[in-house]
This record gives sequence, C-alpha cells and structure tokens, in this order.
Amino acid sequence: MAVYTPQTRFHPEIALTNLSDMTSGAHIMYITSNKDTYITNAASFIKAGLLLEQKVVLVDQKKIWPLIIKKLEENGLEKEKINQIHFIDSEEVYFRSENLQLASIIETISGSIDPDYFFNRDITMRFWGKAQSLFEQDKIIDNLLQYENEVDEYIRDYQNYAVCAYDGTELSASNYIHLKNAHPYVMTDTEFTLSNVYKKEIKPPSPVQSGKYEETLANLQLAQTYYSRLVDDMLDAVFITSNNIIMYVNKAAIKLLETEDLVGKSAYEIMKPDFLEKYLEKEELIWGGEIATPYEMELITSQGKVVEVEILAYPFLFEDLSSTIIIIARDIRVRKENQQLQIKNEKLGIAGQLAASIAHEIRNPLTAIKGFLKLAYQGAMKLKDIYPILDIEINRIETIASELMFLGKPAKSEIKKISIGKILLDVYTLMQSQANLNNVAINLDTYDENLTALCNVDQIKQVFINLVKNAIEAMDNDGIINIEAKVDERWIVVTIKDNGKGIPNEIKNKLGEPFYTTKEKGTGLGLVICYNIIAEHKGKIDFVSEDGVGTTFTIRLPLAN
Repeated sequence: MAVYTPQTRFHPEIALTNLSDMTSGAHIMYITSNKDTYITNAASFIKAGLLLEQKVVLVDQKKIWPLIIKKLEENGLEKEKINQIHFIDSEEVYFRSENLQLASIIETISGSIDPDYFFNRDITMRFWGKAQSLFEQDKIIDNLLQYENEVDEYIRDYQNYAVCAYDGTELSASNYIHLKNAHPYVMTDTEFTLSNVYKKEIKPPSPVQSGKYEETLANLQLAQTYYSRLVDDMLDAVFITSNNIIMYVNKAAIKLLETEDLVGKSAYEIMKPDFLEKYLEKEELIWGGEIATPYEMELITSQGKVVEVEILAYPFLFEDLSSTIIIIARDIRVRKENQQLQIKNEKLGIAGQLAASIAHEIRNPLTAIKGFLKLAYQGAMKLKDIYPILDIEINRIETIASELMFLGKPAKSEIKKISIGKILLDVYTLMQSQANLNNVAINLDTYDENLTALCNVDQIKQVFINLVKNAIEAMDNDGIINIEAKVDERWIVVTIKDNGKGIPNEIKNKLGEPFYTTKEKGTGLGLVICYNIIAEHKGKIDFVSEDGVGTTFTIRLPLAN
C-alpha cells in the first residue's frame, strides 16, 4: 500500500488512478491553469472510477463534457462505460441558491442520480466538480469554506472520492490557504501531494473493507511483482513509452543500448532517423486497432553504434498514463550473421553443382573433338571430313559458355519503352517456319494497344522465342500454340499456351534448374535464362501444366507508366 506524507509527490495522472489505495476516501483540491491538462486529469480520475465499477458524477459546464468524453475515448474507454457517467451542469448546481450547502446541492442533482447512492456505504461514489467564476460573488469564501468542510466530513464518513477544481487565475493566495484547511489532498496540473495545513487526522484503511481489500491488494501486489520480474528479466529489450517518452526499460534494454540513462528520453532519440517514418506509420496502425506485426529497425546505442532489432509494439496500460505503448525489441544481429553465413554456404553449394554440371556438359563435346583429332592425326580420317563435326561441337561449347556468362552476370543492356505487341508479332513471324516444319499452328491475339513496357528488346524477344520453341518441340503434328497479350491493372500479361504432352509431375519442381533438360540436345539453361531476364525486368513468370493436356506459361511485365 502506498504511504502518503506531505513530502510525497506524484504526477496527477498516476495519483488520480491509484486512489483505490485510500480506502477512507479522498477529498482533493485541484488548482488548474491549463485547460488541456485539466481535461487529461479529469479523464484519468473518471476512467479509474468506471473501471472500478464506482458511481461517477461529473459536475462541469456543458461545453466541457464533449472534451472529456473525447479524451476517454482516446484512452480506450468503451461507449458503454462512458454512458455510465452522471453529467451535471455546474451552472445549475453552484449558482442555484445564494448559500452553498451540501444538502441543497445533493437535492439539486437528485434528478440525475438516485440520492440514495450518496448515503449507501456499499456504493462508492466519485465526484469531479468545477465551477467557473465562482469567486466573482461577494463573500463567497465563507460559504465556500463551510461547503468544503461539509464535503470533507461526508467523504470521511462514507469513504467516497471528490475532486473540487478551481481556476488558479481566480484564486487569491489567502483563499488558497483557507481552502487547503478543508482538503487533505492538494493537486496542481503537475503535482499531487498532501495538504500541509490540514488539521484533521487522515484515517487509515477502513475496517469495513479491510478484509476483502487487503486480500485483493495482496493478490494484486503479488501478481504485479511476478509480472515486473518477468518483464525485467526478459531476454528481449522492453521499452514502455507514454506520448513517445520512455517511462520504463528492463535490464535487456539497458544492456542493448549500453546505458541506464533512458527513462525520460524521447523514443525517437534511440531510433535511427531512416526508420522513424516507418515507426510512425506502425504507431498509427496500432492506435487504429490493427494487429501488431514484427518489423525490423535499427537503434542507436549510447556509444553511437547501430543495433539491428526486430520490433513488436502494442497499446499498453501503464499506471493509466495516456497514449502508452510497450515496445519489445529483439536483437537480431546474430540471426543476421547466421543468415549471411547460410546464404554464403548456399552459394558455395550452387557453385559446386554448377562446376560439376559444366564439367559434364563440356566433357562430351571435348571427348568428341579429341577423338576425331586423334583419328585425323593417325591418318584414319581427313581433316576436311571431320571439320563440320568439330565445328558443331566447338559451337556447342561456345553456346554453353555464353549462356553461363549471361546466367551468372547478364550484360548491361539498353532499356527503353517498347511495344510488347510488336515484339510478339516479330516472334510470331520468326517462328512460323519452324512451326510449319513441325506441322504446328501459331495463333496470336493482342487485346490491347497499350502494351508498352520499359525493357530490352533482344532479351524479352529471347524469352518469347525460347518459350515458343519449347512449345513447338513439346507437340506432335497438328499442335496449336495460342499467344495472347492483354493489360491487367498495372501488368502486361502474356500467355503462351500449347496442347502438347504437358510436363510430368515428377519433373515440374526441377524445371528451371541449370542443365536439367528432357531434350536430347538441350543444355538445360534456356528456361533459367528466361526466369533471370524476367526477374531483371521486375516481372513474374510461372506455368501450369497437365500431363498429356498441355502447358501454359504466363509472363507478367510492369506497364511502362
């Protein structure tokens, strides 16, 4: 349980939400000079009462009600709870009669709330009252002191809570001292403490409530201890912020950022500026009710070092401070290093596979060349007879080498705005002769004239030629290839469909692997190069195939605009 002394000072937002510690009730004088802070403090007091299932009465000007309601909504309070507040117009309460008396005021507001509530010891009441320009009336201070003493006795007797708010610009120093005599607790916009002139004894916790209260309090304190230890001992760094000011950090956060001087700093100070915009976007989504998802960020330590972390942030209730977020930051430097090591190992593995494949692919033509040259050297064959064979095998080695060079590091090429429809028409014309030789028909349909993309003509043409050539070779006589092109939102979509043999299920996953081919004279690099070219153009390529029915390749390229 909190221990209050005249030297004990709290921030009002914290104190106003922890009044459940004061089971004898609390009578508070509030001197305010800032409207926004006044609204915030009133909302904190009211919210705590509603969450504790207390009867809450707000006495203030009608124009203030919507501002407090808005603040309660911003703090996550549901409308069902807000509707439980009893709103009373302060103009009707404080200026209805010449004399301020507790009995007459209760009578005045009885139309809005059951008067029996006020004198039922099983019901806890919370009052928040403020009257504007109260001190403009003559001799008001005597009546006011009498009224505040009545309220104080009532609070002490029925163990309720009341905040009596006054405008600091209207209150003289002498009136301030007089009013402090009637209030055990005094609060300003920034501070909450005990009155140093209050003469009555502040009662200890009420015996009527002590059994249940002490048991509940002990359980809550035990749970709080466990949760505090859990958070403090977490391996991940934890930051709790209120209005983006760091209010709490755990041990892991101190270790991560190499400093204990974090509380009170802006959360933006520990973030690398490049990631601030992303954090603000995520923060807006959080308050909009979006489900939190982890994202990567870079934080800056006290020594200026950059730390890569994965962030997860949630709205959080921390001593009922407003706009509170809990940020969990996981150090991912080791994970990043492991990922880089894994990528490096995969590259080495691929390089090993490529080396073995290249050796195998080149060994065959080299063996043929070596054999025929040996025969020519021994006089068994004439050089002019074996030259065509040597030329074919050398060209095969050259083809493999050039395709490998393009696969490993495509040459820089000229990118310009071109018509995909025009390229398809060129490919259609070029492949007609081969299609006729294989008794295959090619149909070309372009549905949209706006088929322009930023790309390299030769490379894109190579993709279409490879795919059409594969389709021709996959079909027997009377085959049909349908080439279609159209615009789909921001994409140019080209489909090349054949009614050939289709691709067996057991080799679909291998399609596109270097040197894997079902063709007798293929290198297995054609499709790999197609995938690489489309990826370089920020496009996509995929296929669907049914064994014995046919195959459809779909290429998506971004529109030029």
